[in-house]
Amino acid sequence: MLLSVALCLLFVGCEKEGIYNPSKKIRRIYEQPQSSMKQLSQEWTWDKNLLTKVDYYYGNQLSYTENYKYDDKKRIIKVEDYKYGDYYTVTYNDNVYSKVEYFWDNKLVESYSFSYENKKVSRIVCIFFNDYKSGKSNGFISQIIPMNIIEKIKGNMQKAGASTSTVTLNIKYDGNNVSEIETMEDGFVERTSFENYDSKTNPFYSSFPLAGASVFSKNNPGKTISRLVYEDESYMLATDLDYTYDGNFPIEIVEKYTIGTINFRNTTFIEYK
Repeated sequence: MLLSVALCLLFVGCEKEGIYNPSKKIRRIYEQPQSSMKQLSQEWTWDKNLLTKVDYYYGNQLSYTENYKYDDKKRIIKVEDYKYGDYYTVTYNDNVYSKVEYFWDNKLVESYSFSYENKKVSRIVCIFFNDYKSGKSNGFISQIIPMNIIEKIKGNMQKAGASTSTVTLNIKYDGNNVSEIETMEDGFVERTSFENYDSKTNPFYSSFPLAGASVFSKNNPGKTISRLVYEDESYMLATDLDYTYDGNFPIEIVEKYTIGTINFRNTTFIEYK
């Protein structure tokens, strides 16, 4: 899913974390993998400037809904799915994220702690517990950490027979844009660099501070390069990103990369209110 890597849909507001006040509000997101039909992926519902819920679709059919709750400062404090019963809680320290915790069957199964440098998120420590099975393919968890990272972590945990895993994300910046995200786990190091930024608006800038560069970058990257080292294995993947804009905001994002001799192309479409 392109958005989990290049445009994670996480909200922290333009001036204060937990508050999302975009000049344009996302209405729907569509995905079109290579050689497939365009399909609805997400639909966002708003109450003025507050996002109240996100509907997630699979095969153009509603799969589940995640509902957003706020405190009296209009900061997100809970995200809950009534169908599966899982939920996230968000705590703050001086109006910035301190911790996000994920509960399944009322048990804490994932935790994300934030560190800051020069008013930017510089490190996220993630703890995963391998004692539950989610029925979801993405949802809010993919807004926090890209699904490709989560899948690698859980795959490594299963191979090692581990019950818990601690992963650290280190984030570097060049001005208002991310230059590198380093993902570190026992025996696993992946560094993703972000290059060729344009001057257009990233609609998720200062959104929930996690995952792909777009969460932390003011503009949109034209290229990402991921380098992974795991035990005796290593690989490099370069991805090109092309944008179509309506004014200053992207409405179509094309992701292109090559694995071996096979070329891949995925497209994300964004509709605004």
